[in-house]
Order: sequence, then structure tokens, then C-alpha cells
Amino acid sequence: MNGPMRLAPCGLLLAALLTQTASGQASSARLLSLGGAGTAAARAQNSAFVNPALAQRARGSDRIELTAPAVTVIAADESDLRRDIERLQDSIDALQSGLGGPNEAALRSSLAGDLTAIGGAEVFGDAGIGASFVLPRGPISLGVTWRSFVDLRGVTSIDPADFTTINNTANPLDLDQLSSEVLVPSVRVDEIGFTFAADFSLFGLPSSAGVTPKFQSVESRLYAVSVSQADQSDVLSGLGDGEVRRDDIANVDLGVAVDLTPRIRAGLATRNLLRHTFEAPVVSGREFAYELEPLTTAGVAYGENGWMLTADLDLNSTSRFEGLASSRFLRIGGELSLGTPVALRGMPGHPNLGDLEGNMNDAVVVRAGFTTDLESTQQDLWSFGVAFPTYLQAPLEFTLAVGTEAFGAALQFGWSI
Repeated sequence: MNGPMRLAPCGLLLAALLTQTASGQASSARLLSLGGAGTAAARAQNSAFVNPALAQRARGSDRIELTAPAVTVIAADESDLRRDIERLQDSIDALQSGLGGPNEAALRSSLAGDLTAIGGAEVFGDAGIGASFVLPRGPISLGVTWRSFVDLRGVTSIDPADFTTINNTANPLDLDQLSSEVLVPSVRVDEIGFTFAADFSLFGLPSSAGVTPKFQSVESRLYAVSVSQADQSDVLSGLGDGEVRRDDIANVDLGVAVDLTPRIRAGLATRNLLRHTFEAPVVSGREFAYELEPLTTAGVAYGENGWMLTADLDLNSTSRFEGLASSRFLRIGGELSLGTPVALRGMPGHPNLGDLEGNMNDAVVVRAGFTTDLESTQQDLWSFGVAFPTYLQAPLEFTLAVGTEAFGAALQFGWSI
């Protein structure tokens, strides 16, 4: 084989980042550390990412709440496609060297089995970078949010004609021209939103509602990598030089939050209220349209005395890439202040920003979370995070997420100025 390929899903994701300078769907380090649960528990400065109504939770402050930057990366290879591709290419090398030898039949059978094994395999990856700020102004809070993310999948397309080639060819070069491919549909979304949140009373309960009109620019891309010939430079070239389709649209997020008791808050939010489908370039007769679908999530949070627990549940499934399996997530998380409860101001069970003296940067906060896909499309993720005080009066927040064949990380700074 000419230049054996070593296709790593994390390498695919890195290629996307390097070539497209975007990064994912998880919107901040704190939210990722809570398993992604934030519909009832997001801080004001991160609220537009998940529930714009929570921007009003900074109403007691005269400070600007700022997060910049918030960076997240997640990649998963539950089907172990990387290992199977490496094994396939080792089998190609072995058969090319063993044609005409005593083990030729066994080598052909082994290669055919390895090609069969990668059928239906799938790799997931997304990464994102964003910034946001909220300016509380009494009955109305205003905010601006910017986010850019890459959403990527890697799937296999097996050509039955390759089995005929494997079982009959006497020419080693034929094995360098197998038609089966790894197809990588990817999309980059850049969006900027303007958040407006206000108080109201729901059956006498303190409540807030928020809306985020936003503008989105979507670039769709699809490229193909042969299972027998591709190397990392092909991946980079495909991302940088391939055909791209771009669309610019308007969309909107809506949210509401209700304090059921001083310690319990419920939230409901819909992101991407307006459905849009983006046609992708056609490669090798395949096309994966990208779907920005409405996603409605309900959440609840409970807290007191320096700790908080929260959970989110998606009320509908979304697939994002047309033709691929859909997902619906349950997210659970908790956080604990190792010092003063001031670090959790604005959360359920803790005074609002204007009701307590002290600095939110005075304590180390530890967090843990769990995410599970109720449709069993993506694997479970456990996340662990910590927020450290810094000399800049801006807590440094870092998160790691792990699964059986998945890894994620996130980093963010947040200020009150």
C-alpha cells in the first residue's frame, strides 16, 4: 500500500479545528462539567447558550457579567473505527506481500473480514469557541453572545465490488484502489445573538423570560477518504480545499425560568426555534444535509449552603446530519463550593448577586456531571470540572469529560466588571 494511513478520529477533529478555525455543541466549561445541564442552572453570563431567561438572574448587580473565551472539544469513537481502519490497512499490506504465497487464501479472507468489520462504524466530534456578556439593568437584562462551532461525523461506505477485488485480484496495486471510503460530513456554524430577559410573575412565583434573536452563518462540507489510500494530508486537503456550501439565516432561542421555592428553580428552553436544512456538497454520490432543528429542553436545579444539583432532559430528538441516527439526552450534574457559598451566588438556594457581600472568585468550586443518550446513538460521558481563583479576579474553569471511547475538554474565563 502506498503510504499506510493511520486514521485517528481525534486527528479528524484536530484537522477540522486547524483548517476551519472553529470549535462545540457544549457551550462552556462549567456547563460541560455539569454534564451539559444548564436550563435551570446556567450562570447569567452563559445563559444565552442554553436559556436566555437566566440572563435576568444578574438583575441585582450593576456589573457586566462576561465570559471570554469559552472553548470546548469532544470526540468519540464508540465503534473503534480507528483500530479497525488500522487493522484493515495492515491486512492490505499483508495480502500485497503474500500474493502467490502459501497463506494467500487466509490473507484474502482476513482482509474481507476486516472490510466487513468497518461497515456501519461512526465517529463523532464537535468543538466550539464562544464569548458572551450580560448587562443587567433592573427589570431588563441585555446580552450579546458569539459562538462558532464545528460539528463532524465520520461514517463508512462499503462498496460490495471491493470484495470481488479482494477475492480475485492478482495485482497488488488493485488493493490500493478500493472504492470503500470513510465519509466525513462536517459543518461550521458561526452565530451572534442579542439576548433580552425580563421578570414576570407566574401564579405568584418569581419568574423570568428571555429571547435571543440570532444570525447564523452555516458552512457545509463533505469529503471522502479511501480506506486504502488516504493519509492525514488527504484529510487536511479535503477540509481546506473541498467544495463548500454556505447559507446565512436568522433564528431565535426562547426560554423561561421559574423559582418554585427559594431552593428549587425550573427552566424550559427551545433553541433554534426555526428549522433549517442545509444541503451539503455531493461526494461519491453521497450527501448529508445538515439540519438545525428546534430542541426543547426542560431542567430543574436544587441548591443550598454552597452546593447545587441540576438535571436537564431533551423533550425531542435531533439528528443534525440527515440520514444519521438521532439523539436525545439526559444530563445530570452538581457543584460544591469548597469555601464560601458566595461562589454560588445567583444559583437556587443562594442569595442573588446584590444580596450578599463577597467575591464570587473567593473559593474553589468542584463539579461533576453525567450525560446519556436516551436513543443510544452516542455513548455516555462522565465529566469533572474545577474553578480556580486567579489574581485577575477571573476564575479559571477547566473540565475533562471521558467515556468508554470518548474524550472531551473545556476551558473558560469569566469576569464581573
